[in-house]
Amino acid sequence: MLTQLDIRQIVADRVGREWCLFVDRDGVINRQIVDDYVRGWADFEWLPGARDALRKLREWAPHLVVVTNQQGVGKGLMSIGDVTGIHDHIQAELAQDGVAVNGFQVCPHLESRHCSCRKPQPGLVLDWLTDHPSVDPSLSIVVGDSPSDMELAQNVATAVDRCVSIGIGGRASVVGFANAAFNSLWDFAVAVGHAREELGS
Repeated sequence: MLTQLDIRQIVADRVGREWCLFVDRDGVINRQIVDDYVRGWADFEWLPGARDALRKLREWAPHLVVVTNQQGVGKGLMSIGDVTGIHDHIQAELAQDGVAVNGFQVCPHLESRHCSCRKPQPGLVLDWLTDHPSVDPSLSIVVGDSPSDMELAQNVATAVDRCVSIGIGGRASVVGFANAAFNSLWDFAVAVGHAREELGS
């Protein structure tokens, strides 16, 4: 794990800059369903502290985008409309907290398709950055709970020079490859909040 000083550096590097925080969905924002998919809103369960974490992080990040693989669509277990409906509900609940997500980038394809948008390929992130040229791509941060999210950050860094990876959940396979690791999205948000206070940003 990075030290608090390093978190302060991550925050300091982005003061007054336009950049984007890319956050994985299942396992970071909501509870992941083992060996299945969140097929509709009835299956969606916020992880403890996730809504408050997104509020705090949105106060810091000029842009917040959710990036998620949803191959349940490719398997025919749900439709892209079902996924969009889940994201509409997320937006509606976050709006009650004064939080807006700038976008939901979704790969609906089967892993066997080897598409350019399925994480860890960087397509979801790079497509959004291309559509938002005022955002500095080298200041991007990827937050996720899986090795593929950490590899995504590495692939984005290869394409745009730099990208910080934040691991969530404490899995050894993630912690070892992340620039910083936290038990939850809330813990990351708290660390960012402390750093912002110290920097007066």
